[in-house]
Amino acid sequence: MNGQIQEKILNIFERQKGFARTKDFLNEGINHYYIRRLEYEGEIIRIKQGLYRHAKYEGNQYDEIVEISKVIPKGVICLLSALAYYELTTYNPWEHQVAIYRGAKKPSLPDYPPIKIIYFSETQYQYGIDEVEIEGNNVKIYDREKTICDIIRYREKIGIDIMKEGLRNYLQRPEKNITKLVDYAEKLRIKTVLLKYLEVLL
Repeated sequence: MNGQIQEKILNIFERQKGFARTKDFLNEGINHYYIRRLEYEGEIIRIKQGLYRHAKYEGNQYDEIVEISKVIPKGVICLLSALAYYELTTYNPWEHQVAIYRGAKKPSLPDYPPIKIIYFSETQYQYGIDEVEIEGNNVKIYDREKTICDIIRYREKIGIDIMKEGLRNYLQRPEKNITKLVDYAEKLRIKTVLLKYLEVLL
């Protein structure tokens, strides 16, 4: 392959922290032939139609979360995935849970990594969205307090034991913010349930 084209392709990935879309290549005058060839040779990996990751950027334990943020730009890492990211559970979720607004169009999902879409109401969706930087990429994730509120709301689905473990671990963290937690719980209408568990654990 033409060395100039290879350099151009690498520059695209470097500018975009390891990811590129088909239109990024086409805008630089790189046609579909080169994209297919690089994919065949294993230099680039197709995440889903029109979205690629450069093979040299593979290896970080949070790679999949970054990929998900590219696949679902308006999605927010939530529930057990957020709990695991903050190391508030020993449970290792087998799929990534991502929240989107209930009225939004369902995103097109790749075969891998496994993603579970959780539809939140407008109030549920908008509170507590934070951004973390992973390998130079910004990823939307609910903050710790919102994550605790969510696992309490969905305790029957995720399991009472996991919910209690998450809350207990959160309460032991120096960065906990009980005032913020109770404020979120009030806005999300789960304050009574939260206080019941806090009484037991505090």
